Order: sequence, then C-alpha cells, then structure tokens
Amino acid sequence: MIKTGDIIRKKRIEIGISQKDLASKIGVDVSFLCKIEKNEKKLSLEKLELVSTILNLDFLKYKNEYYYDKVDSIFENEKEDYKVMIINNIINKNNV
Repeated sequence: MIKTGDIIRKKRIEIGISQKDLASKIGVDVSFLCKIEKNEKKLSLEKLELVSTILNLDFLKYKNEYYYDKVDSIFENEKEDYKVMIINNIINKNNV
C-alpha cells in the first residue's frame, strides 16, 4: 500500500509545487514537510484537508486513513475487524 506521504510528494512534484511553497501554504516548515513526505511524521487532520485541497486529492480517502492510523496505534494489539468497527463508528459519528 502506498503511504500518504509518498502520494503527497508525488502529487506535489507532478503539479510543480516546491516543498517550500507547499510548506508555506499549509503553515509548516520545510523540514516538517520533508518528514511528512518520508512518512516519518503525520499531518493533523486540519493540515491534511488543506494539503488535499491544494493538491486536489480525495480528502475523504485520506481522512479515513488518518483515522485508521490513529486507531491502529491505540489498539495495536486488537484484531483487524475490531479496528475497522472502531473506525466505522468514528466516521459515522462525524457524518451525522
């Protein structure tokens, strides 16, 4: 599975935005964006939405991955179906 940072880097390059410009537009420094693109750090949901808008990415897809990553880190010892249930509950509550 391709990670979010890889997709951000690829799309940023594809549309010709420098790391400096994207970092400035989302309010982070270049070193932080570099770590995002290397999948060493995660964006906040707010910043992820902003990046999705700037790069014309499907925010809903990345929002769901964001929730999955959070749930996965909290419930790392639980079975996959339990994690999916938790994520679905979160998503359903946010869509009400």
